[in-house]
Amino acid sequence: MSDQAAPDMGDNVFDTAQARAALDAAERASTAGRRTAGRWARRYLLGFGAVSAGSVLAVWAISPWVSSAWWGVGYALLVLLFTVWLRRQPVRAIPRRVLFLTIVAWGIVFGATMSFGLDYPVAYPIGAAAGFSVWAAAAWWVGR
Repeated sequence: MSDQAAPDMGDNVFDTAQARAALDAAERASTAGRRTAGRWARRYLLGFGAVSAGSVLAVWAISPWVSSAWWGVGYALLVLLFTVWLRRQPVRAIPRRVLFLTIVAWGIVFGATMSFGLDYPVAYPIGAAAGFSVWAAAAWWVGR
């Protein structure tokens, strides 16, 4: 055992100003992190909205020349991309429930667009706008 005695608690004096400055710095860093995560999430959601809307418009534009089997493969890859995204967010800025509900809502809009688009081609641009709106609503929800 050492010859030195443990310091008495009465001898320890804490600098409260220094402690408050450290807490303030931690709070500023936390706030900056939340803001950055929110910006990232909004951009990501709007980006997926643009991709999904663009894919619906692509179906409308070139569907007479591409078989439905290739569209099935393409959308299976898109669903795979959404699934990977759901599982591997770099920042948990988007709550899983919000993300899951967004994907389900987009899937419903997409399915309705594709089913009506066969008989009514005007459904494609309407569905593209509605699908983008689903992602934009999620971006708004995350950013509020």
